Amino acid sequence: MACALASCRAPQAPPPEGTPRLVVLIVVDQMRADFLDRFDRFWTGGLRYLLDEGVRFTAAHHDHAITATAPGHATLATGCHPSRHGVFSNYWIDRESGEVVYSAGDDAGEVSVERLECATLGDWLAERYPGARVFSLSGKDRSAVLMGGRAADGVFFYDDEDGSWESAGYSYRKEPEWVARFNDQRLLDRHFGTAWELLPAAPEELEAVGIVSYDLGPLEPDPPIAFGGLSPAPGSSFYEEIFASPWLDEHLARFAEHVIGAEALGGDEVPDLLALGFSATDAVGHAYGPDSPQLLDTLRRLDATLGQLFDLLDRRIGLDHVVLALSADHGSVPVPELQRARGLEGRRADTADVLCMQRVYERLQGRFGAGAWLLPGPFVNREAVAAAGREVEEVERAAAELMAGCPAVAHVWTRTELTAPATAADPMGRLFVHSFPPERGPDLLVENGEFFLSTRTVASSHGTAWPYDTHVPLVIAAPGLPGGLRGERVRTVDLAPTLAALLAVEPVGEIDGVELDLAPR
Repeated sequence: MACALASCRAPQAPPPEGTPRLVVLIVVDQMRADFLDRFDRFWTGGLRYLLDEGVRFTAAHHDHAITATAPGHATLATGCHPSRHGVFSNYWIDRESGEVVYSAGDDAGEVSVERLECATLGDWLAERYPGARVFSLSGKDRSAVLMGGRAADGVFFYDDEDGSWESAGYSYRKEPEWVARFNDQRLLDRHFGTAWELLPAAPEELEAVGIVSYDLGPLEPDPPIAFGGLSPAPGSSFYEEIFASPWLDEHLARFAEHVIGAEALGGDEVPDLLALGFSATDAVGHAYGPDSPQLLDTLRRLDATLGQLFDLLDRRIGLDHVVLALSADHGSVPVPELQRARGLEGRRADTADVLCMQRVYERLQGRFGAGAWLLPGPFVNREAVAAAGREVEEVERAAAELMAGCPAVAHVWTRTELTAPATAADPMGRLFVHSFPPERGPDLLVENGEFFLSTRTVASSHGTAWPYDTHVPLVIAAPGLPGGLRGERVRTVDLAPTLAALLAVEPVGEIDGVELDLAPR
């Protein structure tokens, strides 16, 4: 992977005739696959175009268990499982230091791609075509960094202090003047003093697609929703709160249009890559849930925003020279309280669940004697085990047994299990194996029961191996490629090598994904 960097680029043959000039990789944070069909009647813009013109794989799943933002974006961009690319969670604890590690950070605390151990599609592109340009933009720094990779010419993310777009230091020593020119427009400020009003929708339409208004309490009020508090001027609270609104994604698209023009992306025969991570759906989904009017409104506005972006691409480049790909980093669990109101299964963590898990620490002492047998991670305390003359596997197995005795837990996968070849043959075990880089992973990974929400602080979340979290959209619209539906089960690691094939690019290093068959059927 070392020579996947911009500094290693060497002259290569020109692109074959018909190679697309631009690939736009769109990753929508917290977008379940069922949203595409469930809300189909509302699509009139970019999502409508993708569904009508693209090849859609209706059974696309992440093939890993920890369905979080960082591993999802890294997997889509690299064609590698988290077990190979190393980014298995947003944060993890380092075994040696006991310190929290950030997926898109380095030891100096800077935003960095250092933790990613596989090359990205952008790295492959830069290796094949030295003149190619790679840009990655997202509301979240980890999304932008992990899609862009090491060879990116620009990696940008939202700064919630002032509403500007900030670049990752490794991608620019000095930001181009056009970045400041865009930020100086203060485009988000036009929303200050206005409220988020939902687009009109007939009650019977909302009922038909399962959208309901439900009381989330005073901390999450019904629309219209104002941002920024009691202030006569826009400040950091306004820019922070606006993250959980459709305006964030509109802001990203406007910046993307600016990047396309400033850098003339798609302007010559050498293909370029633009990766876009739309993050508002995740913030809104956490706050209000996947069945809320707010989430539907955010998606409807994203549909319109993508439509405007595609129109610009058609005017500047021509969509007959552009590949558009859409997927998501993960889905979301239904709101447990709403599930129960519908007579369905659903439960949120309560005090008993928390105490049950915490008391494993004490119960291990009852079994093995006084001592700190587990460390945060969770890791088995190897020093304590050695001092007591015990075996690591013995303590690991006992901890897993006690944790699995908690009502919310379906199974606890141990390091011993996750490194055993037989585990990959188990359908659920395979997902946990793919989420486990042995050199970084903890000694215990918990598989919670279906429709259990482990947090008490948000309406909905994600992070599990259940289908509502793993099943995501996967749509590719490419020049000369007839659209249509594919029902076979595919994996998100297959997206990057498929896009690479359209670009006549070879992956750099070993990957887990394969090229998908896009031929008409």
